[in-house]
Amino acid sequence: MMRIRRFEAPDTTTALAMIKKEMGEDAVILSTRPISNGKNGKKPWLEVVAAMDSDIEALVNMVPPAQPQEPPIRTYTDRAARQPPAPTTAMPERPSSAPAKPAPPIKKDSPPSLQDFGQALPNEIRSEARELRQRFSRMVNRRNDAGTATAKPTGAPSSQAPSRPNPEEVALWREQIINRIQVTPITLPPDRQGPIILALVGSTGVGKTTTAAKLAAWFSLREHARVTLISMDCYRIGATDQLRTYARIMRLPCELALRKKDLNQTIARHAEQDVIIIDTAGKSPYDQKHIAELSEWFSGPNLIRPLLLLPATAKKEDLATIIAAYTPLKTTSLILTKLDETRAYAALCQQVATGDTPVSCVCTGQRVPEDFLPASRSLIEKLFMEGWDAAVPEMTSLFRKFKL
Repeated sequence: MMRIRRFEAPDTTTALAMIKKEMGEDAVILSTRPISNGKNGKKPWLEVVAAMDSDIEALVNMVPPAQPQEPPIRTYTDRAARQPPAPTTAMPERPSSAPAKPAPPIKKDSPPSLQDFGQALPNEIRSEARELRQRFSRMVNRRNDAGTATAKPTGAPSSQAPSRPNPEEVALWREQIINRIQVTPITLPPDRQGPIILALVGSTGVGKTTTAAKLAAWFSLREHARVTLISMDCYRIGATDQLRTYARIMRLPCELALRKKDLNQTIARHAEQDVIIIDTAGKSPYDQKHIAELSEWFSGPNLIRPLLLLPATAKKEDLATIIAAYTPLKTTSLILTKLDETRAYAALCQQVATGDTPVSCVCTGQRVPEDFLPASRSLIEKLFMEGWDAAVPEMTSLFRKFKL
């Protein structure tokens, strides 16, 4: 049988001391709550409910010897009914070994049962004890149910385990996705009447300046075209100097355009060139003001072809954001950069395949002009279907073919 008692004390330390003195060190605290008490003014006291298992044998031994001439009486029931509650607790004081008032004896052949002791408690205490047992039973049942739900039978396959996809179906699906990618390398018109104007656009750090130098080296050294470099990047320190250094090494003209008027005048001065490459400033794709400014700069009489650079290291969501942000510029082709800095191309492949913009070039490193190739169907298929290691021989063959 469980004994439950309430204690009222001004603080926790005092309450614990009272519980230890009255019920022993094995008592368990069930609940604590503040109560108002007029003894100490405004400061509330604590009501602590404690419980412990009673020793039935000890309780039986505390009953006085039975006298056969008198009928059996439930001594503890009468005592609990007669004794008023203590001023500081709702439970009667713990019965002592020497009762203050002798109780009627009990027959030796009829000892008090456990039910008799349970009925000796007040109704409120019996109700709380019953509720406590129910709560404990529910808690144990919940734990058992959770363990049963998570446990898997040994040697038995799980009915909810996801089945592995068929490799043939995955290969077929990947092939269908890759076949949707359009590949259109940048070529010069045969007559070369007037320059083709290429503007490299993209987010910060995608490699626009290095790619501009690679494009200039490709057209000037491989196609023997007359090339001019124009820098619009006035935000990044050293961006213009970097492009001018590349131009000086390749002996190409390089100019700076900070306004739309300057850009149109620079294009007009180099109208006899075959290719004009514009390096724009890199900003966040969420900067709509920058996108609108580029759209305004490219809306002049000159036919400017924006090329969007996509890094292979970007996440799927970031690639989708970049493509959507630069849609107002009506980009004519894509340049895939940083292909050497990752081995996971699924996100890039998916975003390129779902769009209508073709791929024109690929960049495989930082070297100028070596790490640059015009896009080809065989290279795209090798890279996206079999990975970087399988595409290396294809790229090596193309490097040798297009060796400058």
